[in-house]
Amino acid sequence: MFHILNFVWFVAFVFIIGVKGSASLAVSNSSEEYGYYNIYNKIDSMQKAFQTLETNVQRKNNMLRQILQPITKMDDNIEMSDQSSQVTKTVQPLQKNDTAVGFTTKLSGSYSSTSSNIRGRENSILYNGGNGYNGTVFTCPSSGLYLFHVSLLSSTTSGGIWIYKNTQQLTLAYSGGDPQNNGASVSAVVWLDVGDQVYLRPYRSLSLDGNSAFTGVKVN
Repeated sequence: MFHILNFVWFVAFVFIIGVKGSASLAVSNSSEEYGYYNIYNKIDSMQKAFQTLETNVQRKNNMLRQILQPITKMDDNIEMSDQSSQVTKTVQPLQKNDTAVGFTTKLSGSYSSTSSNIRGRENSILYNGGNGYNGTVFTCPSSGLYLFHVSLLSSTTSGGIWIYKNTQQLTLAYSGGDPQNNGASVSAVVWLDVGDQVYLRPYRSLSLDGNSAFTGVKVN
């Protein structure tokens, strides 16, 4: 009888130990699975956090690009302006010794013959670029298109001045009338080759006031 009771107690003890071991193993397995679960959750959370961070960075980059775009354009405009200024600085202005072909002189004298050339007043050549005007006749030093203008003041009745090219009459400044002082002016645009001559002759007998003037200039 005693041996039977001992056997029963042994079986019961083994059973209890087995149950506790199973329970302990179950708890251990559950804890291990729970640990793995936590790690996966953390990895998912980190991935979501990185995605959120990446999205925020992209959004901020877009905002920064929008902010910087006008500034970049301003810099480009400033750079272009600086380049334009540098280009402008390289354009050298005309110096005093860079003469443009042309002249202006005051006229004087009294003329009785229509074949007489009208002279410039002595020491009254205001400009003579290219040295084409000799005080009476302009001799073309450079081929091109020229503009000539004459203005007269005269007390002569029905006075006038012709502009000539070589032997050709171009235009006439005619004062007409018979007050004491008459005025008139005329212009002519003409193509000249090197050596062509332009000068003035009276329409008829003529006496000029010293403020009469003759101008010629190369325009092209």
